[in-house]
Amino acid sequence: MTEAEKQLLKQNEQLLKQNEALTNELQLLREQVDYLTKKLFGRSSEQSSDAKNQMDLFNDDPSFNCAETTEEKTVFEEIKYKRKKKKGYKAELTKDLPIKEIHCDFEGQECTCDWCCASLKHIGKTKVREAVVFVPAKMYREVYYQHAYECPTCKKDGVDTIKKARVPKQPITHSLASPSILAQLIHQKIEMSLPFYRQEKEWEAYGLRVPRRTQSNWFITSCEKWLTPIWNELRKKLVSEVLIHADETYYNVLSSDKQKSYFWLFRTIEQAEQAEHPIILYHHELSRKSSVPRLFLEGFSGFLHCDGYSAYRSVDNVILVNCWAHVRRKFFEAKDSTSKKTPAAQGVEYCDKLFQIEKEIKGLPSDEKYQKRLERSQPILNDFWKWIESFMALPGSKLGKAVNYALNLKEGLMAFLKDGRCALSNNLAERSIRPTTIGRKNWMFSASERGATANGIAYSIVETAKANGLVPIKYFQYLFEHLPNIDAPLEFETLQGYLPWSDQIQSTCR
Repeated sequence: MTEAEKQLLKQNEQLLKQNEALTNELQLLREQVDYLTKKLFGRSSEQSSDAKNQMDLFNDDPSFNCAETTEEKTVFEEIKYKRKKKKGYKAELTKDLPIKEIHCDFEGQECTCDWCCASLKHIGKTKVREAVVFVPAKMYREVYYQHAYECPTCKKDGVDTIKKARVPKQPITHSLASPSILAQLIHQKIEMSLPFYRQEKEWEAYGLRVPRRTQSNWFITSCEKWLTPIWNELRKKLVSEVLIHADETYYNVLSSDKQKSYFWLFRTIEQAEQAEHPIILYHHELSRKSSVPRLFLEGFSGFLHCDGYSAYRSVDNVILVNCWAHVRRKFFEAKDSTSKKTPAAQGVEYCDKLFQIEKEIKGLPSDEKYQKRLERSQPILNDFWKWIESFMALPGSKLGKAVNYALNLKEGLMAFLKDGRCALSNNLAERSIRPTTIGRKNWMFSASERGATANGIAYSIVETAKANGLVPIKYFQYLFEHLPNIDAPLEFETLQGYLPWSDQIQSTCR
């Protein structure tokens, strides 16, 4: 072969490589345009529509049919039926409301006959309608007077003996804030996602002018002084569990040099019979480093449900249980809506089969669930891993990312087979962290790190209270009334009677 031919061959190889690179780049760009177009104009639901039995595959999981579904119908169909009214619907709505009867009756001259002027005789009454009435809240001042007494006998002997009545202590010293005010403040801020500047306007309508800065100070002080000890006890209980879910989301703190800080969520599993008590905790940190979950979960040993974030791998003495919903989502994003035979569509189908099995065995005891998974899910998983290694996906493409994601987390994705109490997905944690994202959309940021930490503590108490069947505002008021008046230090033995599952709390705050 001559030198010219070698040069020509070399140029030809370079052109082929360049052509292959350009073809791959074009494919990636087309995929990106396809994906963004689908995000803008396509449906957002991740529900499968290939088969009837898969249409309601995730109906029991709000992560698939509530948060993710924003699809708008583009075809307007004529409604040719009349919706049947459900009997007893209004009665069900108002069953817990007290009743005030309004009697529409005659008075005076109206009780006489229009024709003969004889007195009319009452023959009965008929219920005509019901209406719900709103009574606006009101505020008033409580003025405390301490009464003092002296002993006249001792006084004659030259000894002044004076005895003063006990005055309940304030949650915040030298403050106008009562337990009910603090409970309402936290209820509106955390449960209703109402920023302080809106509360300021509402309270002013009731006659109380409290600047938002004062409200913020009340909120932070009450959380630090009275709710933090409860949060610490809940954390000790949480790390003693065997199964935990974890997740994290970003948050903005103005006083921080960092652009983003984070709320970390750690909670017990959903099944009440598998966790001693439901506990949901939020923890604010300025970083997303691996040291955060490692320090928070110090002392924990067991199964940790999480996504593929590498920080969770630093936690000692845990078995990571990774989330199949994330795997499915990545294959779904790579899926071509025009074809049902693509590798991405096959990946979604494998995940759907696993979730279908979980739906069918839901409610079984953990030991039976363990056996069913080995019998039914294990073969599907074996086929899935053989299939995923049988083809080459374009690096950097949506399908390539889905394949690499699954392969990198293979051990964690198989871990749910080790214990019947484990979950197939981490959707429980994703649902639980949603309140912080709703709050973030309303007040957008915290001015200081103290405020962000207080938010996390308040969220923890609210969500744990609700998980234990309590009304959070009642629980807060109870804590702010009783904790300041405890003479003993707020330590383990003292606080046991104030945890959400204690008998006294359960009987008072439901």
